[in-house]
Amino acid sequence: MSSRDRDDEVIRRIARRVLDRIDELLPQMGATYQRAIPEYARLTPEQLEREVLRTSRRFVESYFGNVSEGRSTERLDLAALEQAGRRRLEMGVSLDSALHAFRLAGRETWQAVVEAVEDGEEVVLGPLAAEWIDYMDRASSRFAEGYVAASHEHLRRLDARRSAIVDALLEAGDWGEVASVAAQWSIALAPSYRPVLLAGDDVLVRIDLLLQQAPPDTLAGRRGDRVLALLPDDSDPRTLATSAHARLTTFGCAAAPGPELLTEVRHIEAVLAAAERAGRTAGVFGPDDLLLEQLLAASQRVTDTLAGRVLDPLAAQDPDGVFLDTLRTYLACGSVPQTAADQTVHANTVAYRLRRVKVLTGLDARVPEQAALLVIAVQARGAPP
Repeated sequence: MSSRDRDDEVIRRIARRVLDRIDELLPQMGATYQRAIPEYARLTPEQLEREVLRTSRRFVESYFGNVSEGRSTERLDLAALEQAGRRRLEMGVSLDSALHAFRLAGRETWQAVVEAVEDGEEVVLGPLAAEWIDYMDRASSRFAEGYVAASHEHLRRLDARRSAIVDALLEAGDWGEVASVAAQWSIALAPSYRPVLLAGDDVLVRIDLLLQQAPPDTLAGRRGDRVLALLPDDSDPRTLATSAHARLTTFGCAAAPGPELLTEVRHIEAVLAAAERAGRTAGVFGPDDLLLEQLLAASQRVTDTLAGRVLDPLAAQDPDGVFLDTLRTYLACGSVPQTAADQTVHANTVAYRLRRVKVLTGLDARVPEQAALLVIAVQARGAPP
């Protein structure tokens, strides 16, 4: 018999000894888990046996069973460990704690291996340790994959549920339908909510943190690529913007669930869209802010008509945008000399261009009432004065 064959036979004998002692090993593992990991310490003996030690037994028996029979362990079926990872999520055990238990199991099992080695067999510990570490890595990775996959599925379901609740509240036609939403989803509803719309690169992935820091009765869900949060009406919406890393936030007045709340949500959506068109890149804006944008949002038909009346003639006669640029600068400051200085032209040139705007549009930028219409027209197409 070659030395390699002799070593293999020794490894098989050690594996069988470990299997013979597994009923002693498992209680030691359980005690170690509960001593070292608070989440496992809360488990009852029945839960520990049924949910944890059963997996630990499978983990040890699968490996050492194959070793004792001289079979390769490289292609062991680890599907059961993936399911165990999913089950730990369902139990509310964190991934860090679950993997900590895995490491403890590996350490306890290796101690059992060392104790199973008899005099003269120490030479095989090196190769056996290398294979055991490799198996630990593969098994824990598969376990973690199951946990993470289940976590993603859980988050998708939770995200869908949150959005469904918000959508149902907005679609409710009367208080009877609102009550049905509360009953269907088993939630308590506030008499009114203040809608908050949050836009930004990270808002969707930070919705859980947002809800953790929001008042208990807050509801939130996806609204396209944004988050719509419904706050109890006495809450400050500005704190949500910070926790969600929102780039741009608009919030409305408190409104009762149903048509009233839907109207308020549509309004803040229109205000946010108008703010973006106007070049706003950051900020938190409420009912008393962005008043021009709110006016545009509330009267879209009128503003579109006015924008066409002003901007289309200018575009036709001023393809380079010189008149429009001068108009925009003048409307921002209200001064011909200041406009001339800002544009590095003579004041007479500014006056001439403003006269041309009046001829083309019928509106004089130096008459306050007509200037207001010009401001609205320019703002309506995302060109802030």
